[in-house]
Amino acid sequence: MSSIEKRLEYIEEVLKKVLDKIEDLENRLKALGVPAEDLYLASEIASVLSIPVYMAIDATKRLMSIFSHSELDPISRDILKALSLCEKLSISEITRRVKIFRGRASRRIIRERLKILEKKGYIINVGTDKRPLYILSKCLSED
Repeated sequence: MSSIEKRLEYIEEVLKKVLDKIEDLENRLKALGVPAEDLYLASEIASVLSIPVYMAIDATKRLMSIFSHSELDPISRDILKALSLCEKLSISEITRRVKIFRGRASRRIIRERLKILEKKGYIINVGTDKRPLYILSKCLSED
């Protein structure tokens, strides 16, 4: 067997272990009564932002309290997902994260949506006018 075949075999084994762990986590969360929509959102956030599942679950709790009470367009939802880890992010950083979720993102459109989300009270600018930094308003109320 060549070294490439050995590497592929190893990668397949590791991937199977990871998928088994994800399935196990999903089953445990279902047993705890976590809704399917929350599970999907938590797994999306964990995989896209490369964070541990427990952090993604906390982020999902923040988001579901917002998503369940409002009608938001898909771009605004992805912006809130990008901010769900309670980090202060610039427009460029948010755009990069939204691009990971969506595959593409326009900085101009992200900036426009941020202004709308700020007016609605979902996010807060904790930076300056010249260098805005945004954070979920829920993150500030958790402190």
